[in-house]
Amino acid sequence: MYTPDHFRVTDPTTLCGAIRRIGVGHLVTVGPEGLMASFVPLLVDDDATTVTGHLARANPQWRNTDTSVPALLTWVGPDTYVSPSWYPSTTEHGRVVPTWNYITVQARGEIRFPTDAGWKMAQVAALTDTHEAGSESPWALDDAPAAYVDRMLRAIVGFEVRVTSLEGAWKLSQNRSAADVAGVVAGLRARTGDVRAAEVAEAMSTVDGTATGD
Repeated sequence: MYTPDHFRVTDPTTLCGAIRRIGVGHLVTVGPEGLMASFVPLLVDDDATTVTGHLARANPQWRNTDTSVPALLTWVGPDTYVSPSWYPSTTEHGRVVPTWNYITVQARGEIRFPTDAGWKMAQVAALTDTHEAGSESPWALDDAPAAYVDRMLRAIVGFEVRVTSLEGAWKLSQNRSAADVAGVVAGLRARTGDVRAAEVAEAMSTVDGTATGD
């Protein structure tokens, strides 16, 4: 992933936190006919060494993946358009262009596709518990009839990626002056009802450091 130094994030704790907040991403693999991708919920372990998920058994990606080639996992969010009209430097020198601010994480690693029921049950239960945690009345896998759960588990195939590289890009106007950053934050917050803009504005307000430049 191309990432200029002022946007690069390598801290595993920060990266894992972003993965968990985003929750869903793309699994990209290579097969006989080229690239294949699926958009799926993903879990990362605490030490950022393993990412797990599952695919529908009917999805041909798991059968056609060349497991000798590293898989790619991507997460994106939040992200939003940035207008140059928000920069004070627009009126100072005019050397500005539109851009896009975002947070993204990528992982690469060796992939395998577990098919045993115990592994799949544990993965689906962990995924469910993770996303039900904020609910006042969290639903649990045990709330569904056992026979139904067994049937659903037979319809999926798990995957596990042993992470060999993990990197992130927090492109949040760190290459702009403090005045320009403040202008972007104000412009994004003025977008009433735009959740993504509000999230990017919040991230920009908490990211460390800015640099003077165009």
